Amino acid sequence: MATSPRHEAAIESCPHGVLSPREARARGLDPGEVLDFSFNVNPYGPPLAVAAAVSRAAIARYPDSDSAELRAALAQRAGVAESQVCVGDGSMELLWLLGLAYLRPGDRALILGPTFGEYARLARIFGAQPVEMVASEAAGWAPDLAALRRALAQGPRLVFLCNPNNPTGLYLKRGLVEEILGLCSQSLLVMDEAFLGFVGSPWPSEPLLERGQVVLVRSLTKDYALAGLRLGYAIGSAQTVAALEAVRPPWSVNALAQAAGLACLEDGQFLPTTRRQLEETKAWLTGELAALGLPAVPSAANFFLLKVGDGAAFRGRLLELGVCVRDCASFGLPQYVRIGVRTPAECRRLLEAIKCR
Repeated sequence: MATSPRHEAAIESCPHGVLSPREARARGLDPGEVLDFSFNVNPYGPPLAVAAAVSRAAIARYPDSDSAELRAALAQRAGVAESQVCVGDGSMELLWLLGLAYLRPGDRALILGPTFGEYARLARIFGAQPVEMVASEAAGWAPDLAALRRALAQGPRLVFLCNPNNPTGLYLKRGLVEEILGLCSQSLLVMDEAFLGFVGSPWPSEPLLERGQVVLVRSLTKDYALAGLRLGYAIGSAQTVAALEAVRPPWSVNALAQAAGLACLEDGQFLPTTRRQLEETKAWLTGELAALGLPAVPSAANFFLLKVGDGAAFRGRLLELGVCVRDCASFGLPQYVRIGVRTPAECRRLLEAIKCR
């Protein structure tokens, strides 16, 4: 008898942004000709120094499995000890490592939604029960603390909080996050800060580490446009990081990504400069959309929600015109699409497509 896989019941894949070549071909489109607003990566990157750094990387040797030089630079940037930093193959690997290190069959994983679908998927893969607490549009997508208190009383092993949140763009203030953390006496709060680099005036979250029970997961993939390389890091207590390192595969961060990460950290102007450009473009674009009768949901990140009635149909019509946006049905928001801000010229093309749809 053949050996059965661990997961005999199929676990559904989680839809993401980016138009796949398969879908493009099925629609008779050339993927290279479609302007894609469905993902949220800095359209101005990567920094110029990245190409040179990557060209010098030693690809004939195994990379440093500890990413020691990059780890030290990230620790210095965050003002924490090197033992509190774990570098991973994108923030997604770090989230999976947290599931591998902490979730056991039968555990609960509390998810503050609507949000990134991979939290629920990884919980199921590790045998845990995902419990999503979905905030309402009427409440501005903010979590209900009374409901959260009741959910935390059930003792979830992990609590997933995306801040700023994907797809709503809501950025919770420090006081509210501290209040949530205060309720996590029996749980580890996983604060996914993948889009923090796009927030204009972020509050420092590192001091939360002093209170324990929290780990910060961050990405260099999005704000520095390293999507093809994948790079992220987690900051937590030395104990939490040791747990992640114990289950992390060796050499998971390749030499090119490590070199690119160091080059990004050495460029102190790239991120603030491009962030200002994106903020200006977002303000202009959302103003133009409002004038068309399509007001955007306020967002602190480099993307925003647009309520269009039928998100899938809206996306389909724009695809016919060579423009792709993210249909938000997988977030439980079928009336919305999500738009990642791109350059002014590209945003003008988006507006033209919306007017012609």
